[in-house]
Amino acid sequence: MKLLATSSSVVGPAHLQDNISNQDAVLVRGINEGMCISVCDGLGSRKLSHKGSKQATKVVHSILREIRGAANRSPLSISQQVQKRWLEIYDNEYLQYETTCLWAWSNNEGHIKAAQVGDGLLLVKSHGQFSAVTPQRDGFGNQTQTLSRAKDCDWSTTECSLALPGDGVLLMSDGISDDLIPDHLEAFFDAIYKQLKRTNKRRCKRWLTKELNEWTTPRHGDDKSIAGIFRID
Repeated sequence: MKLLATSSSVVGPAHLQDNISNQDAVLVRGINEGMCISVCDGLGSRKLSHKGSKQATKVVHSILREIRGAANRSPLSISQQVQKRWLEIYDNEYLQYETTCLWAWSNNEGHIKAAQVGDGLLLVKSHGQFSAVTPQRDGFGNQTQTLSRAKDCDWSTTECSLALPGDGVLLMSDGISDDLIPDHLEAFFDAIYKQLKRTNKRRCKRWLTKELNEWTTPRHGDDKSIAGIFRID
């Protein structure tokens, strides 16, 4: 079994114009004979959210690295640890650092655990069957949950196996997800897998970055971040 991960994050044109830092953060790391990925999106209304999102990806990596027997832990219990540590870092100042959090972990046998709180998309393909783990959004578009305020019931979680080539897990911030048509999600997922399969991690990252920088849909002004793990063979 060959597993590969890829990612990219770009500053939205609106933020470039206003000289605002990328409020998204992504992470891809090898870990415990497997790998972990994370995509976090800091709230634009919070002064230090760009630091909060980056810290959240670091916390995800730290928690997963420390856990022994992660395959026996539920995605929710892992998410609870991530949330607890992130809050401890900022103590009573956490509201200035608010961020969403999406993460996924795979062992070297392709067993996936993943979770999401807040906006964005968590997509999986297992045994050739594609699905969106993210529930449909209710309420107004500017309402989102964050790592600082989430209750257990706010987390969307999944466990699955990458049993076939083309299976994988894909995370993205709402700068991408808000522009994707639901009927086209699987085609988008498959396009990234095919690019990764026929090139390599470095070239796929360059391709993703080019695609995100040339994004032509209405929310083009937002930061855009994506990370995925795929079974190649």
